[in-house]
Formats: sequence, structure tokens, C-alpha cells
Amino acid sequence: MGMDRNERIAIIGAGAAGISLAVALKDAGYARVTVLEREAEPGGKCKTYRQGGHNWELGAILGTSDYKDTLDLMARVGMKPYRSPKPSRPVDDSFIARGYWPMERLFPGWIRLEELPVALGQIARYHALAPRYAAIYGAGHADAPDELALPFQEWVDRYRMGTLAKVMSIPYITFGYGYYDEAPAGYVLKFFDPGVMRSLALQGKFFKWKEGVQTLWERLAAGLDLRYSLDIRELRRGSGVRIRGVSRLSGEPFSFDFDRVVLACPVDDALGFLDADDEEKELYSRVLYKDYRVYLKRVSGLRVPAGFAPERFTRAGIGKPMIWDERVPGSGIHTFYLLGDGALSDAEVEANLDEDIRTMGGVGGEVLAKLRWKYYPHVSSQDYSAAWYKRFEARQGARRCYVCGEIASFSTVERVIRYSRDLAERLFA
Repeated sequence: MGMDRNERIAIIGAGAAGISLAVALKDAGYARVTVLEREAEPGGKCKTYRQGGHNWELGAILGTSDYKDTLDLMARVGMKPYRSPKPSRPVDDSFIARGYWPMERLFPGWIRLEELPVALGQIARYHALAPRYAAIYGAGHADAPDELALPFQEWVDRYRMGTLAKVMSIPYITFGYGYYDEAPAGYVLKFFDPGVMRSLALQGKFFKWKEGVQTLWERLAAGLDLRYSLDIRELRRGSGVRIRGVSRLSGEPFSFDFDRVVLACPVDDALGFLDADDEEKELYSRVLYKDYRVYLKRVSGLRVPAGFAPERFTRAGIGKPMIWDERVPGSGIHTFYLLGDGALSDAEVEANLDEDIRTMGGVGGEVLAKLRWKYYPHVSSQDYSAAWYKRFEARQGARRCYVCGEIASFSTVERVIRYSRDLAERLFA
């Protein structure tokens, strides 16, 4: 017997996870789905800064042609993958000796031409290993092979994948996921499934969102029952689900009653309002994050307008830009990406930015936007090995509560959407 399509379902969080789940439930015939969001707009970490008809990404920045679920949602709202033309600008190699590589010198350059056959051979060997990792390429982690609880660096050493790990370091380390010696291999391989791995060799598979990635979630949200600017203070579960809180705009209290609730928000944050039992407290309190910073800044005269600093792909680079870009060539607006340590102040980071800008011949100007993301929820290798995800999945539906989002899978748009769709198919059929 299937679930009653007239049940009232609350989804807490209007990021990629919450909105994609709401769409999936609507497709399945659920007519009473309400999304509750703390902020005044949808998208979560899919956040776009807009100015003068242009846009700059402050969260998600790239997809690949293997992002089937993402592309499906894009097609629904009239968005197409966009591949920007290569900017016509001179390449200044004079700063390489000081550690600042122009993006045009990624390959051949930092990745040397003679490393290409080795990298391709390691990609081929990874594809040969891929069948044993089929479970990790699915929606969650509960059935991951035991060896994937090892830190990724140990997996790299075991299978002699050092050159491939170097190739992967820009989309992994500079995109905010931390360091190979601390991340369970299951997360890294979920990110770099065979399709994404092929994208590293076939650059034409990558795409951007011309309208800005946040536009996708804004257009999808327009067809949903979505309530913004709600500060949830209490969630109680019994014969039903009662959610109470205060409007962040008016200060007026609210109280909603539902039949089921889905947490599409950080689960450790949810402990602040959830009537959590002991297992929920124990599980959710073990979630870890990275301190990822994104700065959008006006700069004039920067001689390496898009580049990377590979010497900072280790903890020695904390607080300093690992990669930067001028998304709109000639605009003088640059996006800088770096990892913090949870303690560095904005002033300290901005001083590091200005020092780099001066070193590369530029003059720093106004900071247009800055975000300090509580990024990449994950668990340690020890917790991964101790069946954290089996316990997590066993709780789905318990006490009328479900969880989706980054912690359930991985912090990319596609992985989040895929898990939400899988959750709808498995547990709301």
C-alpha cells in the first residue's frame, strides 16, 4: 500500500536538496508539500551575484554533461548548459616563479605534457576499478565498500594514482573539500565518478549557467508552496509534526501542522530546534565542515586575472587564495576562493588578498560580496568506518522525519539532486 498523496509534508530548507525533493514529490502526486526557508530567497549554496546584466557565482560554479538530473531540472525551466568562449587576453607567465600560475598554464604547464600519458593510464585503471565501487556512485553511502572509509591519500597510495590525484586537486581542494589525508575516499570517489573523471580529460564536457545557477532554483521555486524568512524555533513530532517559530520580517509567531517533515538543512543546526532523541543527537553532532571563503572584489591591473597557486593546496595555504577568476573578462571583478581554519577574521583574509593582488601587479578595490560557507558536511574516516551511514539511512522515516541534502551524499549540485530524487522514489512511493 502506497503513501497517502494527501499527507501534508514539510521540507525545511530551500536549497538544491529541498527544492529538488519538492519537485520530485509534486511529480509523484503529492499536492500538499510546503518548503520552509530561513533566508529571503531560494538556492542555498547555489548563490549568484548580479550586476549590470552579468552574474558571478558565489557557490556552485560548474556542471558536466554527466549531470543528468541537473540538466533535467534545467530543461524544465528553459535553461541550457553554457560554455563561455575563451577570453582573448595576453598570458603573463612572469609570476609562475612566485607561485601564481595563469589558468591557461594548467596544462601543459603545471600538469606537464610528459605527465599526460601517466594520467590517462591512471584514469583507465580507475575505470577498471569502478565496478567494485558501483554502490558509491549511487545516491548515498550506506553500501560503500569498507576500503572507502580510508583517507583518500591512502587509497591513492594503494593504487598508485598520484598523478591522477594531482589532476583532481584543483576541482577538489580548491573547491573547498579539504585535504586528501583527512577525507574518506568514499566522498572523493562519489564526486569523481567515471563520468566526472572523463570530464577532466575532455574539457568540453564542463558547463556553466549563463543566467546564474541561482536562477535555476528561483524558477523551480516559483511553482512550489515556499515560505521565506522563517526562523524555526521548535519542531515536535508525535502523531503529527508541529513546527513553530517567528517570521524574520515581521517578528510575528507562526505555527504549522504537518504529517511528515524532511530536513533539507544542516542536521547539526537542526538540533537547535528538533525534539531529537539520543541517536539523532549522537549522529548529527558528529558532522564535520570546512571553513570555505569566497570573495568577490574589484581589482584593477591584475596581471594574472584567472589563476591558481598550487603551493597553497596544503594546510600551508590556509587563509590565502588557492584559485581566482574573472568570470566576466574585462569587468575588473574577480572571485577569490580559499580555505580558512575557523578562526581567521575577514580582515586577516582581506589583507592576504590585497598582498597577492599587489604582488601580481594589481590594485585592490571594493569587496562586493563575501561569503563564509559552513561547507561540505561529512564525517571522519573513523565514523565512516563505524557505519555512520548505515545508521543514518536506517532512521529515514523514523518519527515521521527524513533527511536529505549534502550530508546524505556529497556537496555538488548533481549529487544533492540525485539523492533527493532517490529518497522520493524509495520512501514516498
